Amino acid sequence: MKKLIQFMFIAVVLWSCSPGLSPKNTAKVEAAFSKYDDSEGKTLFKEKCARCHGYRLPETRTADKWPGIIDKMAPKAKLTSEQKEAVLAFVTKYAKAS
Repeated sequence: MKKLIQFMFIAVVLWSCSPGLSPKNTAKVEAAFSKYDDSEGKTLFKEKCARCHGYRLPETRTADKWPGIIDKMAPKAKLTSEQKEAVLAFVTKYAKAS
C-alpha cells in the first residue's frame, strides 16, 4: 500500500509539471480552444500564459484553485488588473468541477 501511495504521489507531481499543449502544435491548440467562447480572457490566456506553460487548459484546475494561480502569475505575465480579471473570468468559467 505504501508503494502505491508513493507511486501515485510521483505520478501527480509529474503530471502537474507537464507543460500542457505545445504552442508549436497550432492545429491541436486551435482545436482545444475552439470549444470556448471568444473573449478577451481567452485571448490573453493563450498569448500570455503559453510562453512559460504551454497551453494548460482551464479545466485542469478547479475554480477555487485558479484565483491563487492567477494572482501569483499575473505580475510575471505583466497583466494589468483588467487583463488579470479577464483571464480569471475565463479560466473560472471553464474550470473543472470541484
